[in-house]
Amino acid sequence: MNALRATGALVILGVALGGCGSGSSKAGSNTTRATATGATQPPATTTRRPTATIPPSREIAPGVVLASSGALTATMRASTHHPHVNRHWPIGFVVTRGGKRVKAEVRYQYLFAGQVVAHRSHYTFMGSFHDIFTWPSSAVGFPLTFRAVINAGGATLNLDYPVQVVG
Repeated sequence: MNALRATGALVILGVALGGCGSGSSKAGSNTTRATATGATQPPATTTRRPTATIPPSREIAPGVVLASSGALTATMRASTHHPHVNRHWPIGFVVTRGGKRVKAEVRYQYLFAGQVVAHRSHYTFMGSFHDIFTWPSSAVGFPLTFRAVINAGGATLNLDYPVQVVG
């Protein structure tokens, strides 16, 4: 019974997250506002890559996650591991190669128990990108991982950030 309830909750969570991260970046601006409703673009189509070749990320300071491969480094800053439902949750990314900012792409994934339950958004930026995210009420109480998948120059980095949304 608990497995059935958890599966049902994941379906609801996946549907609710369907609109999250759905903003658009205007030319010259690397700031968007992501919300759970009013999506302005469909979810991006993603290419599956073997996760064994993607180096793990690590939290290097409170709210700062880093991943690197060779000279490519990506960092994500988030305000808290316990975002509040329907409140702004700002996130930001910086991607460099050899210390210089580079063109990159970011896609968002949402994981529950290590499994991707939703894919959303696709943004291209030069060096840095900021987004304002709003978590839906259906995410409250679930131990989730917000994953930013960064692609730059043929390399992929995952920035994993555990969250538990509170009411």
